[in-house]
Amino acid sequence: MRMMPFRPPTEHYDERLKDIDEKISALISERYAISEGNPGIPRSENLKDWADKYDTPLIVLQHLFAFLHRRPDSRERVQPDQFLRFVPVMATAQHNDILVMVPYIRQHNNCSLVAVELEGTNLNGGAFHHLDIKLSIDGYDAMPDSGQSNDRHANQNFIVTPPIPDDEIPRLNMTVEYESRPFRHMEEETRLPIPPTTVRFSPSDPKAIR
Repeated sequence: MRMMPFRPPTEHYDERLKDIDEKISALISERYAISEGNPGIPRSENLKDWADKYDTPLIVLQHLFAFLHRRPDSRERVQPDQFLRFVPVMATAQHNDILVMVPYIRQHNNCSLVAVELEGTNLNGGAFHHLDIKLSIDGYDAMPDSGQSNDRHANQNFIVTPPIPDDEIPRLNMTVEYESRPFRHMEEETRLPIPPTTVRFSPSDPKAIR
């Protein structure tokens, strides 16, 4: 996801909170270090207990730990510069009732933007599930950019650096990984999450799925 400039919603800040806010920042860093960047989300009963114990609205804790669920990517983020052209790819593979596609690559002068799309009947990308899509390309760095999803369709763009030469695109080894996970702090959902699935597109085996 593209990082937007941070603009505080108000000029006011109570300086008496500075030491507390620094401690919060230190605890977040410690939390990420202990969990090795994969902390998960506390159980619903824990959140309810803490909300009562510390007289904090439950929804505040729910949103806080949902936000802390995964550490944002700290690599330097390239912003696509001058647009050059679209290069059709049209790589497709089907696993169960989900179709995975890499329809095109959008070429810019400083990077390539690779589009990954999923089509299905129960992608679980709504309010109670998080649909996670990852892309890796041999020899390149791929970072998630903009994306959106619903029950039937999901799309995720990836900024790939360095730019992929047009003549290399037919020979790319690309791996798409996806899964959905329920947010345990939300109300129960009856639909099952999508298990971790890997789709590989390569010149020698363009539709290999594990």
